[in-house]
Amino acid sequence: MSITIFFDDGGVLNDNRIRGKQWKKLVGEYYYSRFGGAPEIWGEANHKLITAFFSDFKGEKRRKFKNYEDFYTDFKKKMVLGMFKEAGKNLPKNIDLIEVFNSTNQFVIPKIRSAIPGIIESIKELSSNGFSLCTAAGAVSIEMKMYLEGMGIIQYFKKVYGPDLINKWKSNQDYYSTIFKNLNINPRTAIIIDDQPRFLEAALQAGANVIQSCITGEFEPQYQFYVTNMEKLPQIINDLLKFHNL
Repeated sequence: MSITIFFDDGGVLNDNRIRGKQWKKLVGEYYYSRFGGAPEIWGEANHKLITAFFSDFKGEKRRKFKNYEDFYTDFKKKMVLGMFKEAGKNLPKNIDLIEVFNSTNQFVIPKIRSAIPGIIESIKELSSNGFSLCTAAGAVSIEMKMYLEGMGIIQYFKKVYGPDLINKWKSNQDYYSTIFKNLNINPRTAIIIDDQPRFLEAALQAGANVIQSCITGEFEPQYQFYVTNMEKLPQIINDLLKFHNL
């Protein structure tokens, strides 16, 4: 039986605490090199905007968009406009907001080095053992690919899923069910690795198996199978498969 393992990003592949600090610094460097000012001010502006976005973006705001592409285009424009406003800089004439956003990501993401200890080695081992590997992240697929390339493990992944590929928010079981249908796999043969209980519950409702990542300490173990050391992930996966006779 072919088993497909789906990895979340933050808290599973990468440590957001480390990534956030690097992101802030690198964004500051990029905006400074292109628009002048002080790198620290640009970095603080980005940190403020991202923090506000994730604390304020709820379901009712998502529903005003017809699809994920419309949301993401709007998000890109608002982020760049917000950067200039927060940094106290005038917006250059004829600026292409989408181009600035995309160019910033292309500069920053490949330079990020925030991999969870042991995850790269475990992914290589799982791939060599015949498992199909995919992502099931909240970030868009193009960003996830850049992160995986920076980690040197993109070649081990069969598919890099984000909301953009399936036009589904990562908010409920429909996200996972759509991915399983897209891959034409039985949910029973899927293992979701995530740190957040709300996503693990959604995966369970979609019929998948789950492993909780409890690496960063943000979430306490709430599931039978969980990992606190990514070097042990292959063994935990084997234990889960034996328990469910897969």
